[in-house]
Amino acid sequence: MNKKKNILKVINQNKTLLAIFSVALSLFLIVGSTYSWITYSDEQINQSKSSRKKLSAEIEEVFTPNLQWVPGASTEKKVLIRNNGQIPVIIRVSVYEFLAQFELDMSDGAGNGNLKIVPNSSGTDMTMSDSATWKKGNTYKLASGKYYKASEVYKSDKENPKTAYVYKGNRTIEGLKYLKINFFDYYIYSDSRQPATGLENYWFYSEGYFYYSEILEPGDRTRILIRNVSLDKNLPNKYKGSLYQLVPVMDAHDITKALMEDWKISPGSHIEAMYREKVH
Repeated sequence: MNKKKNILKVINQNKTLLAIFSVALSLFLIVGSTYSWITYSDEQINQSKSSRKKLSAEIEEVFTPNLQWVPGASTEKKVLIRNNGQIPVIIRVSVYEFLAQFELDMSDGAGNGNLKIVPNSSGTDMTMSDSATWKKGNTYKLASGKYYKASEVYKSDKENPKTAYVYKGNRTIEGLKYLKINFFDYYIYSDSRQPATGLENYWFYSEGYFYYSEILEPGDRTRILIRNVSLDKNLPNKYKGSLYQLVPVMDAHDITKALMEDWKISPGSHIEAMYREKVH
């Protein structure tokens, strides 16, 4: 009999960190309005009697909007996962970033002016809550006949973990160098920092994913993964008015051995050892 596998992916759109930031004065934070997740309910838990229970998990956040996020300050953005379903799950999380920069008025010859206002729409205007509209050359409408134009845009691909945030990695995108995601580092390990034997309830980072070490029973929560996001005090003037978005993506899987193949976990890796006795 082929075992059915349950996989759950959650993309946190509702509590995404969105910001318009200004070097001179402040950085405005806005929360998006769309939250979506998918649940599966085809878990077969008894081979002689079919039974249906729900596999579901969700991203939980403690998010404090900051209407005056000045360079050098941090904004609270606590991220953890809760099993809100009916069966045990194993989870992993990846983090994706998006940044849009606007043209500056360079008429003073030094770029110290305000954002450049153009009179016409590009035909496709950017919306703050939808990063799919963030494209170089697209305009952002302020009012009738008043637009900003995007000069540079960086967008990671939520379907490609190779574009996810690299924990302890080098920031290669210029604008992102000034935005720091502050993780709960004490409980995060990797191949370069192995956890002590017998340690429980930690995150293990590998190739774009943060894997939680324990099975989450219904109602259980993980340790906090992200604590806050900070803006470098030396943020250059050219990034004033930029848009920034932080999107955590969570995968949840039932505790069958199909996990190893579905998540392409390498034999002999720490993650394989971490889950070996937990799946069946």
